[in-house]
Amino acid sequence: MRIAAPLALFAAVASAAPKLLICSDSTTANYATGSVLQGWGFYIHNFLTTPVTNLAVNGRSTRSFINEGKWASLLAQTLPGDFVLIEMGHNDDGDPKTDTKNRATLPGIGEDSVVVTTSNGTQETVHSFGWYLRKMIADIQAKKAVPILSGMVPRNYWTGDTLRKDWPFADYAKEVAQKAGVAYVDHTTYSVAKWQSLGPTKAKTYFPQDNTHTNWPGAEINSETFAQALNCDNHTKDLGQYLNAAAKALTCK
Repeated sequence: MRIAAPLALFAAVASAAPKLLICSDSTTANYATGSVLQGWGFYIHNFLTTPVTNLAVNGRSTRSFINEGKWASLLAQTLPGDFVLIEMGHNDDGDPKTDTKNRATLPGIGEDSVVVTTSNGTQETVHSFGWYLRKMIADIQAKKAVPILSGMVPRNYWTGDTLRKDWPFADYAKEVAQKAGVAYVDHTTYSVAKWQSLGPTKAKTYFPQDNTHTNWPGAEINSETFAQALNCDNHTKDLGQYLNAAAKALTCK
């Protein structure tokens, strides 16, 4: 009888659903109730049956998320079987040699690097976007968790009536995922399609301050397109099994 309680506890832990942890930037982050802005990660729980821990932080890139200790904090919360979603790119874009915010990475997925002087005067070796993603994948797999890369949501950039659809850092993420044999969510393509369907005038109403950050209804749209990509593509079956009825009802392109 003395072992009944420990066995029951073990059974409860073993049967618990894995959680989804999110590493991203301000387009995904949770904002305060009174904010005009909201990130899509705030709403993604509406499409999943597994718990969500949204650790996205405003203004971060793969490089700064790691350097500031936020990645180590995420890993400390990661258990075997959990899913870790990485959607980065907006703040990785830039020239590391002139970037004063210590976040730009080298474009591409190669092994090239450059030594820069950071804003506080220290020397840092900066790598490619793909290098940082590969490090993150390895760290997640070392925790016996499941890495998932995602294409970033598009900015509200239009040429006439056509929304920009080509985002290099989304392409880099996809290429890294393919080479590493891990899941990739084509969030970019599905979000571009949705915003394109609304047209430039309507789309602008969801970006109240700039062409990057959405309001609350805009965040709902980007959350829905993530669930749509997860539901409609067959590259993310592990997390896909935790989609709820609302996600499964979304129309595929």
